[in-house]
Amino acid sequence: MEKKEKKKITWKDFGVEKILLIAIAGIILLVTNFSERREREEPEKASEEQKTAAVSENEAYIESLENKLVHILEKVDGVGQVEVMITLEASRESVLNKDDTEELETETETSDGTKNERRNSRRENETVLSDETGESAPYVIKELEPAIAGVVIACEGADDNTVAAAVTGAAQVLFGISVNRIQVLKMEVHQ
Repeated sequence: MEKKEKKKITWKDFGVEKILLIAIAGIILLVTNFSERREREEPEKASEEQKTAAVSENEAYIESLENKLVHILEKVDGVGQVEVMITLEASRESVLNKDDTEELETETETSDGTKNERRNSRRENETVLSDETGESAPYVIKELEPAIAGVVIACEGADDNTVAAAVTGAAQVLFGISVNRIQVLKMEVHQ
């Protein structure tokens, strides 16, 4: 039996050209992997930013409504100091322009009545707006504000039934919600 000797491979055996080619190929792989990872992360960041913007937009809308309600109720005789909390059912909704609705219905029958074929098809086209860069967005007809789920009003004068009824009525008229979605509570007075 012959023993094979293990040959040690050195840098000189590869040659400078091969080492440079391997190094360049490694750098190219790293760069393409980095750019692909960045492309995948950018849409995730954009969707998170959109969610954050929608939440802050809802919070700003709620705060505006609460401030307006507090401002008006504090001017009502007997109400006193007021704090308000409003909750929403959903976020703002955009109504998009839809046009060119086509409905096509075709029927074919032969004279001997052997072949019956019926087809229905419907097609809707949306209007979109494009900018110079080629990015497009749907054409929004109107924005619907979010529906109010409930209102809680704490005021100093809530122990008076007349004041509580006036506060409830004001919230009902302003927000167009039923009485069962409005709660008026007596505020604790700290002296």
